[in-house]
Amino acid sequence: MKTLCLAGLGVLTLQAQQPAQTFTLPNGLRVVHLEDHERPLVRVLLHQDLQPGDTPAGHGGLAALALRLLDRSDAGDLKATDYVRLLDGAGIQVDRTLRPGALEWRLVARSRDQDRALGLLADRVLRTVLDPQLLEFQRLACWQEELRLQASPRATLRQALTPDPGLRPTLQGLAAISLEDLLAFKAKVFRPERAVLVLHGDLGLEQAKRLVMLSLGSWTAPRFVAPDPHPLPAPAAETMPLAVASREPGRPAQTLAQALIQPPAGLAPEVAALLGLLVPGDPAALPVQVGMEDSCLVAALDAGPGESAPALWSRLTAHLEALRQRGFTQADLDRAKAAWPARLSLESLDPERQMTTALDQALGRGVAPDQLQAVSLEALNTGLRRWLDPAGYRGGVTGAPEPRPSDQQPPRNQP
Repeated sequence: MKTLCLAGLGVLTLQAQQPAQTFTLPNGLRVVHLEDHERPLVRVLLHQDLQPGDTPAGHGGLAALALRLLDRSDAGDLKATDYVRLLDGAGIQVDRTLRPGALEWRLVARSRDQDRALGLLADRVLRTVLDPQLLEFQRLACWQEELRLQASPRATLRQALTPDPGLRPTLQGLAAISLEDLLAFKAKVFRPERAVLVLHGDLGLEQAKRLVMLSLGSWTAPRFVAPDPHPLPAPAAETMPLAVASREPGRPAQTLAQALIQPPAGLAPEVAALLGLLVPGDPAALPVQVGMEDSCLVAALDAGPGESAPALWSRLTAHLEALRQRGFTQADLDRAKAAWPARLSLESLDPERQMTTALDQALGRGVAPDQLQAVSLEALNTGLRRWLDPAGYRGGVTGAPEPRPSDQQPPRNQP
């Protein structure tokens, strides 16, 4: 009986998870459709590509400020208060995220409200009229949010290691942003050819095409004119490690070293996926805690009693270098290959993960199961040595005591 139940569950999962279907609108918007009639819900993920050059030098926080104004300005014919009221009345949930490489909106609505939900999202993203009267208030609110984040040394350090410095709000950057800068940013970034839309849920392919065409088919980006044909040079990158003072008065500083390691250019997605399973939690890295965030390896290590910042950073890099030199065995590789299908099975039960996987495929960074199984041990360890190359670390130490004169200074790795 138990076997029959498990078999039945597998059939239901396969029925619910249909292959992704893709199409492109005449305006260049790429759409990925995942059909699932198990629940009367529709989920939407709108991914807007964000590149480092989208933020002019000296305008740190431009993207964050633009998102705040988009959320709070009038959209189309709707006042901002009416927009919120319509969302709440229909039980439509909209979340937006700013992260390295993307602006993203995620929407969840009942299938009967799908037309209204996607229409409201289109109004918010495409037809918002930025209100100049809100600019000063939101500029201040954006900086206050940054100050709240800086109350945590760990969060401050993690943000300081963000690969794109333009995403980090600074007091000088926020003060320099004008309404013209925000309009130019919106015209440059919010373009259909730079976006991917993922639909998941209780709607068929033809229904999805009609829905997207009605709401986003008229999306045309205005002609972008750069405000300055000769932008100011970007500020010099900070040397690493970066010392950040604790923002918690009256409490002892927590000394923490952290390294953010982006995957090297040209690393195959299949190799990156296997390393993402093997590196976090590997005993060779202990006591360093290693995890994955936005496709990057993030390593963190707490200081011992009286340990200085240079000594702590050296200890963190020494553990990572030990893992890099040791490499993985064939048994490790076989274990990771066996774990990958199980991970996909779990993702099939999570619609949000399904959408993220479909987005990765559309952006050309998806994992091909047959190529993953063909990865050799040599390719895996070559990828490990490239990824854990110390020259690629962005690292820092926060909450550290002043180094003693006898302490050796840490290496200066370029980000």
